Amino acid sequence: MRSWSIHRPGSSALHRANPLTKLAALLLLAALLFVLPWPGAWAGTLLLLTAAFGLHIGGVVLRRYLVLATPFLIAVFIFHGLIVDRPDRMPLAAFLSYSQEGLTYAAVLGGRISLMLAGSLLFVATTHPAALLRSLDVARMPPGLSFLLASPLLLIDEFTKRAGAIRDAQQARGMRVNTFSDRLRALRLLTLPLVTLALADAQERSGVLNARAFRAFPRRAVLSPPPDTALERRLRHALVAASVLLVGCALWLR
Repeated sequence: MRSWSIHRPGSSALHRANPLTKLAALLLLAALLFVLPWPGAWAGTLLLLTAAFGLHIGGVVLRRYLVLATPFLIAVFIFHGLIVDRPDRMPLAAFLSYSQEGLTYAAVLGGRISLMLAGSLLFVATTHPAALLRSLDVARMPPGLSFLLASPLLLIDEFTKRAGAIRDAQQARGMRVNTFSDRLRALRLLTLPLVTLALADAQERSGVLNARAFRAFPRRAVLSPPPDTALERRLRHALVAASVLLVGCALWLR
């Protein structure tokens, strides 16, 4: 069964950058959402997706972006543009009507989510979860918080394999997945054992971590920290300061 992990190895500057630096850049991107007009948000999304192709990860990033963003964007434009009752509603066709104000609001909301989604996908595609976990430990974050942030990315492949094994077992028992309705009915048969296994796995992992005194000390020593430079540390400080400044200006001018 193919891997669902979005991370792709590479040798680009973004791949080599410290995960904390990329997190700081992601923080700045989130701060920009407070000040960018909606055309700027959509332009930023296009720029990030184009940059992904320049880093040779455009295929996986674009596929995940379309899978995640398309249903949300369609729902947002339908709900705010066609369903929500606004003073400027205009007839569209038959019983349908639209609101220019609602469509503008949908463009604002959709642009912000799209920009943040594209940036997040670029981050996880160029950052190995283990490197992220080590970077958080180097930053002296509590071990529990570091593991909570990085463990979902570490477990994607494992749960993908489990889902494939459950699917194969159910198909061997006669489960059909030929049509869309068959797949909907099969979803329950796949979800229940997967959730049960996930809960059992969480309990087992918790026992192993407690046996190893995972949280006995407030900080963890890192034997092989990700590469970091003084320039990157100064860059992180500048990115965080710029993020705080942008959010402060946006709140002040509101």
